[in-house]
Amino acid sequence: MIKLYGSALSRGAAVMVVLETLGLEYEVEEMLPRSPQTQTADYLALNPTGKVPTLVDGDVVIFETQAILYYLVRQYGNGKLWADTPAGEASIWQWTLFISNQLEAPALEMLLQVKYAGDAPDQSALAKAAEQLTRFLPVLEQRLAEQDYLCGEKTFADIHGALVLSWPKLAKFDYSAYPAVERWLRMMLSSEENKRVTARMRR
Repeated sequence: MIKLYGSALSRGAAVMVVLETLGLEYEVEEMLPRSPQTQTADYLALNPTGKVPTLVDGDVVIFETQAILYYLVRQYGNGKLWADTPAGEASIWQWTLFISNQLEAPALEMLLQVKYAGDAPDQSALAKAAEQLTRFLPVLEQRLAEQDYLCGEKTFADIHGALVLSWPKLAKFDYSAYPAVERWLRMMLSSEENKRVTARMRR
């Protein structure tokens, strides 16, 4: 059976949503980011970065979230969450990398501020992160104003992207200036697959 090391409170949530969407059986070794479990010799033998998530499928061991998502949809998806042309595949990588390279760092900064700073997050750090987000969110807004999903049909780029952009929501970032992004986020985060993964956070 597929085994995922990680947590719904980590980037592992995107992997779980893909697993749920593809209807795959899997088990989760609950492991939070930055926890002592991630630094054990056994875990570092699987993932030398000491981060989560890591996927083990028989003899296949993969870390880095987008690599895991790619493996799952190509190995088990039968075309679901993927594309059927080189141009379509490039579009998926373009948008998932755009989100990683331009939006993920400020989104993560917002998450870390509300997660670890308690009642006194660094407001200057939050403001700087918001400024970075607003630089690139118009690109996403224009794309999603034209279509429901980033690449026409739902792909793993949408699942990964929605996870990343859910983090600023926890810091009360206001998406109202980006109605297409807000609609897309609401749609993605309210999916049955996402609800099942979110339910794991309350266990």
